Amino acid sequence: MDIFLVGGAVRDNLMGLSATDYDWVVVGADQKALLKQGYRRVGKGFPVFLHPKTKEEYALARTERKTGPQHTDFDCDARSSITLEQDLYRRDLTINAIAQDKDGKLVDPYGGQADLKAKVLRHISPAFAEDPLRVLRVARFAARFPEFEIDASTMRLMREMIDAKFLHELTPERVFEETKKALSTRKPHRYFETLKDIDADLQLWPELKENDIIRLKKWSSNTNPVHSFTILSGLLSINTVSRLTERLRFPTVYKQVSILTMKIRETDLANISSADIVNILYELNAFRLPERFKEASTLASALNKLERTDLPHNNEWPKYLSAAAAVTAAGVDLTVSGAQIGREIRKAQIVSIDQLKGSTK
Repeated sequence: MDIFLVGGAVRDNLMGLSATDYDWVVVGADQKALLKQGYRRVGKGFPVFLHPKTKEEYALARTERKTGPQHTDFDCDARSSITLEQDLYRRDLTINAIAQDKDGKLVDPYGGQADLKAKVLRHISPAFAEDPLRVLRVARFAARFPEFEIDASTMRLMREMIDAKFLHELTPERVFEETKKALSTRKPHRYFETLKDIDADLQLWPELKENDIIRLKKWSSNTNPVHSFTILSGLLSINTVSRLTERLRFPTVYKQVSILTMKIRETDLANISSADIVNILYELNAFRLPERFKEASTLASALNKLERTDLPHNNEWPKYLSAAAAVTAAGVDLTVSGAQIGREIRKAQIVSIDQLKGSTK
């Protein structure tokens, strides 16, 4: 039995990056051999096991043959006679098909090291087309490694997969996971650019236009996927953002931050009264969720700057929120009670913001 480190960890180590996930391939063994050594099987359709101590994933070397439209519809052959080269052949890109043995020796049958040096994303075999998620994975790698180019033959194959409507096989959850990873990179626009270049965007998110991607490209990403999505979707309508996030089953926070940002952008602080400011703070739950409000107000200012609108680029909302939030019931007329207390607090908050405005003139 031989064990090899494979995939992203080998690639990242060769690129001088810190590897976080370690995947291993076991050659020359079967399930009984691993179970006898204390490994625990976790893969239902695939022979994947957890190491008894490290809990890292160890998979038996295998070949796969697609048997149906779903991503789980594969016939898996994990006999002990399957070689490492056969296992690596089923992977997506050459740079992800490099293995390393226990002595540090590299096994690279498909030119992954050469493609790393040339900075090329290249598929290994026609079997690439058996999993439509690989289209999104290549686009995501283009965002993670923006200095890399996608090989022309790989782009052609991806276009053929789009023309054949293969993306329709993907579940919303799988689309979201790849999109989230891409939105977490410092160049998330490359993910959307790549998919637009092969017309995959028309099947995934027809709501998004070229200008949305250009705006995301101009933005200095902080690798927060919610923030990246908010910048990307910032000029869509509230209804459109709701449809998009619900169709692809994005977690609710994506829709919430994006819509809150839109509502904040609708307000021109330079031309409203202190009373209006207080009313908006209440309407947008700023006192109940102050950090969420500050997050969205910062994104609204970034959108204004990116779009060069007449709306303020400076983020004034946090200071108004702080001034209003500092007002408590202890500071109002103690002779009132019930609902009147709330009205008195609002009056005091308006006065506080008036004073703040006066001090900054």
